[in-house]
Amino acid sequence: MKEFEAESPLPAAALGHFVMKVRKVEVSYPFYAGLGLREAGTFPGIAIIELRGGTHLLLFQKGEEQSDALLDGRNGQRPEFLSERIDLMIAGHAKEDLERYRADLVGKGYSPAEIADETLYGHHYFSMQDPDGNGITFYTSHCGDKPV
Repeated sequence: MKEFEAESPLPAAALGHFVMKVRKVEVSYPFYAGLGLREAGTFPGIAIIELRGGTHLLLFQKGEEQSDALLDGRNGQRPEFLSERIDLMIAGHAKEDLERYRADLVGKGYSPAEIADETLYGHHYFSMQDPDGNGITFYTSHCGDKPV
């Protein structure tokens, strides 16, 4: 299979699933879809959103039996920053790419923070919160020109 060969431009593996508990799946699902993530489906107590690269964000309804078995976790690079739970990387590399992405979100009614003046490890970034108050930070990519 070509994707596993050394000369393939794609990495050999990707993160398969990222789990988040949310208060209301019916609120969080369209919120994340509005960020430009692909709707994959809803089921009783769970919604699935697809990120670039095929990773699935699994949104479990809090208080449901299937989510009660899941441990609460703390993810993100900087949990002290706006209660960050997840960080997302856009396809663009330049600050202008992030400015366009942010402006599109504002046009859709989202309320992201301003793009930070500084960079973090070469990334330009801004943050916002989801309907549950989970912090989301959006970063520019620095993966070069290779597909991810």
